[in-house]
Amino acid sequence: MDYLVDTDVLSAGSPLRDSSALADWLDDNSGRLYVSTVTVAEIEDGIAKARREGATRKAALLGQWLETVLHLYASRFLTFDLAAARIAGPLSDVARAKGAEPGFADLAIAAIAIANGLTILTRNSKHFAPLDVSFHDPFNSLPR
Repeated sequence: MDYLVDTDVLSAGSPLRDSSALADWLDDNSGRLYVSTVTVAEIEDGIAKARREGATRKAALLGQWLETVLHLYASRFLTFDLAAARIAGPLSDVARAKGAEPGFADLAIAAIAIANGLTILTRNSKHFAPLDVSFHDPFNSLPR
């Protein structure tokens, strides 16, 4: 099975986190993992916030780590393309009908996963469950 890695899971491998079984699993299974360009935007947002708040060391560490991620996943980045956009509209309505509003970033990530036949690796089940998208929380149990 292949996976789309959500920001919270990818960040488990950042220099700001302790090395963990999840980070090791991500390294060992990187060939089955994809990253959305939406996740890159979320990480860039975090780096910009750290800079703005004067956390220059944190921003530098995250920036270096992001460059490594960009290199390692260079051929496995997925974009919010036309196919994903056509899925996102109905997904938004599915969520709304259930009284949920996951936000555009998570909606886009879900649509990208569906368009590419991937399961999302995320801790954020609250936002993805109403979208009827396949997801797995690797903080609870690592995928096989």
